[in-house]
Amino acid sequence: MISASARRLSIFKAVADLGGFNIAAEHLGIAQPSVGAHIKALEKQAGQTLFHRGRGTRASLSKAGEALYAYAVDALNKSEEASVKLTGLGVAGSREIVIAAQRAVSNYFLPTHLAAFAASNPGIRIVTRTGTSENVLDMVRTRAVDLGLFQSLGAVPGVRSQLLVNEPLALVVAPRHPLARKSGITPADLAAHAFVGPLRDSHYFHMIDQVLRRIGLHNYEVAMELQDFAAVIEMARHGAGIACEMLCCMKNEIQSGLLVPLKLAGPPVTMQIRCANLAPKSEPVRRLIEIMRGNAA
Repeated sequence: MISASARRLSIFKAVADLGGFNIAAEHLGIAQPSVGAHIKALEKQAGQTLFHRGRGTRASLSKAGEALYAYAVDALNKSEEASVKLTGLGVAGSREIVIAAQRAVSNYFLPTHLAAFAASNPGIRIVTRTGTSENVLDMVRTRAVDLGLFQSLGAVPGVRSQLLVNEPLALVVAPRHPLARKSGITPADLAAHAFVGPLRDSHYFHMIDQVLRRIGLHNYEVAMELQDFAAVIEMARHGAGIACEMLCCMKNEIQSGLLVPLKLAGPPVTMQIRCANLAPKSEPVRRLIEIMRGNAA
């Protein structure tokens, strides 16, 4: 049908799955013009438009796009099966696990599980690398690690992952903040106050923005953008604004009274912690995943 690399087909599939060029670029960790160039190349080969595009609307597949999508899914699945067969012989006797973890996951979710794993699996060496969610997914895609752990709002296109836990999120403020003692807080209450959060062009900002929109907060002021999640928490503690982070990252500050979780009027909000791998899982990796899922349950 079309001669295209797995990389090009995976980019096309990401645009189709996510409904847009910008969000696909963000999830894949590449520039938006690069995504556009790959799609244009495919459209040139096909001789037809693959997406219906409109300002402010979700990119949807044309008839030709639907046909190519079915082809892409089949081709990518066959590519993954071939990779599994080629690498499957080497993993059974592995005595080392290399993990990539998003920083908050590495610092607050992972330690308890790694300690439990080490106690029951002596002799297995563990190497942990940390970075942004984009860094983690890149290391998984390039098979630089055995396992990637990251925060997400759902499955990531092009990466096989499984849910470990739905981790509660909390909106927190300093004790002297006007909302600290208020109950039944509404989106209108939140919109009247400034937020502190991650860098606006980061994947994490996009996820937090989606969470806030889900609770009805569509317009809000971000008074301060910080690259490190710990700095976000620290600025909220000093009264710079409202922060939204995983509850496990702020448990000590909340218990000591340095931060106050806001009492929202709606249901609680959560963020997924997922694990991903492209290579076949060795037996030690399987045991580690079981421990993380079992302890989190």
